[in-house]
Amino acid sequence: MSQEQACEAVGLTGRTYRNWKHAPNGDGRLNRQNFTSPRRIADEVRSAIVERFCRPDVADLSLPQAFYKLLDEKQEYWCSLSTLYRIFREQELLGKRTPTRKGQVRSKPTSYAAHKPNEVWTWDITYFRTSRYTGVFYYAYVIVDIYSRYVISARVFEADNADYAAQFLLDAFHQYGIVPGQLVVHSDNGASMKAAKTQSVLTNHGVKFSHSRPRVSNDNPYSESFFRTLKYNGDYLYPRDGFESLEHAQKWLDDFIEHYNEKHRHGGIRMVTPGSRFRGEDVEILRRRRETMLRARQQAPERWIKPDALLNCEPVDKVWLNPENGQLREMQAVAQA
Repeated sequence: MSQEQACEAVGLTGRTYRNWKHAPNGDGRLNRQNFTSPRRIADEVRSAIVERFCRPDVADLSLPQAFYKLLDEKQEYWCSLSTLYRIFREQELLGKRTPTRKGQVRSKPTSYAAHKPNEVWTWDITYFRTSRYTGVFYYAYVIVDIYSRYVISARVFEADNADYAAQFLLDAFHQYGIVPGQLVVHSDNGASMKAAKTQSVLTNHGVKFSHSRPRVSNDNPYSESFFRTLKYNGDYLYPRDGFESLEHAQKWLDDFIEHYNEKHRHGGIRMVTPGSRFRGEDVEILRRRRETMLRARQQAPERWIKPDALLNCEPVDKVWLNPENGQLREMQAVAQA
């Protein structure tokens, strides 16, 4: 076999074989453990290079810009550009060299706790498709009480604007007798929510308003969760072909809200209906549920692997909007119980 074929057969390159053959040490291989290239720049020169390229006159320039500026304007040549990159990489100095703004510190949203109904509301707007025209929508305005998940008000309008939003909120405040200092109303940063006319209605009624942070998708969770239930609920189907008229959309929404408030059992409030929670009936419902479970366990104790394991029938205490970490863990523990 030729040398090339022999090297290929044993998995070596020709260069490796020749290096081994001419190596001065005994085993025929070059000792590269402490090898240093004779062309390596001395440590003190490397330090001088780093110091020079970090001076104010070139510190904000990229390495190529700094290299050629010194070469052309100062007649300074320290090393090749590739060596310059290698030195800076070893020193972990290859970060962005241009001045940068300080990162924007986003303030945390204020946390609110609802201990009873009509303390914290959240509202949002979603679109309803029309069946006659493509690209034309109706707009459903919906307020949800976060303590009970009860839908306070739901109206369908022809547009998403501040006039409709202000009237919608005003009607809800009058319907439920909201007094100054009683209520927090939360929404996202939509144009109708932040409009001066909408804010004026809130201010005039002594209602504290809360907004989601910009470009944050999970700061209005109760409204978003409701809209998902509205459009993807299994036992009250959303019309996929759209609505024939504004009256048709309002009629369907009214019927859905009646079903949601009085028939739909919500997982966030121990699987009771929002209406029963809003009226304070959930305590009695959960008490009867626990008694039913206890009777079932007495009748067939062998079916209970853990004798003390029962469905959690304790009413949910308070509900948080924009909870802190500790409050979030508390909510997760309640949901898992």
